[in-house]
Amino acid sequence: MSDAKITLLMVNDYPDYIDPKVWSRELSKRVPELEFRLWPNRGNPADVHVVLLDKAAPPGLFDGMARLRVLIFLGAGIDGLRVADVPAGVGIVRLATRELASEVVQHILLRVLYRQRHAAEYAVQQRQREWHPIAPAKTGETSIVLLGAGRIGGWAARLFAELGYRTTVWSRSAKQIANVECYHGPSGFKPALEERDYVICTLPLTGETRGILNAGSFAIMKKGAFVINVGRGAHLDEEALIRAIDDGKLSGACLDVFSVEPLATSSPLWTHPRVTITPHVASYWVDSGIDQAAEVCQQVKSGAEISNLVDLNRGY
Repeated sequence: MSDAKITLLMVNDYPDYIDPKVWSRELSKRVPELEFRLWPNRGNPADVHVVLLDKAAPPGLFDGMARLRVLIFLGAGIDGLRVADVPAGVGIVRLATRELASEVVQHILLRVLYRQRHAAEYAVQQRQREWHPIAPAKTGETSIVLLGAGRIGGWAARLFAELGYRTTVWSRSAKQIANVECYHGPSGFKPALEERDYVICTLPLTGETRGILNAGSFAIMKKGAFVINVGRGAHLDEEALIRAIDDGKLSGACLDVFSVEPLATSSPLWTHPRVTITPHVASYWVDSGIDQAAEVCQQVKSGAEISNLVDLNRGY
């Protein structure tokens, strides 16, 4: 169908993050003969070749889509998608852009440096007009582990190593990163966690990683370790985290993702003095995925192999 019209249907449940007018305009610039439709105005479903989706599919979305070739899920992971709803033979692509990865890496660096360089303490000093220099922990004596060594975790690990931190990663399969100690698999989890000042979760959410930050893993960690979670809320047992902080095992946490979002106003995380909350903003500009979506549309249009397909056996 190299010269034929291609039809794309977008489902947008997050207008604060995603502007369908921008996507329509920019995709039309990049993909000749593109017809852009916005749910629920899907027109003739038999015409649809590509679906853009940002959460679980609404009932009946895929009915009659005999020519559907690919679903582009507008997230870094597909844990919010009911894969069983997707018709057999339809490929699934998740967002995997340099821009989104860069934003998450920036957030990780910010959270470590904010704490290490005593930014909160200096803000208090300024309000009180006080002058008390505080020595930061020496970089070469600060140990960091990234759980996940892919596009985000691997990039963050390389940056931390270049800055002089004692850097470790743990991943599903073996990795090699210059100046970074690498562990993998179940047998590598405990040594990866031990004696780290910062434990940073960047993992995809799979059956193997769900609940990985729990009472057992907190018990392995160094006394005073600080947890940063930019993966998924379901990676973390929130009650166990609070207990570990209150018991003095952990020094605190910075959380960008939660098991239920938005975080309930009744959650004790809001008011805990050693927990910092951000509202799932480690990456924000989903619009950076327009180029990737356009590339997928071009591949569909030309009949080419679809790139960056999710491996459903791995879950990412």
